[in-house]
Amino acid sequence: MMDIDDKLEIIANQLDNISDLIGFNLNTSNIEKSDELDRIYFLNDYIKQLTTYLKNISDDIRKKDDAK
Repeated sequence: MMDIDDKLEIIANQLDNISDLIGFNLNTSNIEKSDELDRIYFLNDYIKQLTTYLKNISDDIRKKDDAK
């Protein structure tokens, strides 16, 4: 069975991959500048923040486990 820190890292990596894909698609799309495009960029940035947050939690759990 997987440890919680490993599960969090997997989820963070999946979110990171989704964010990369969104960024690639935004760069290659021809969506005109609009409020909708701004919302997509905002959501992509939010995904990146969540990814970082989850990776930090995973690292903290590992550190606590290693200290035991």
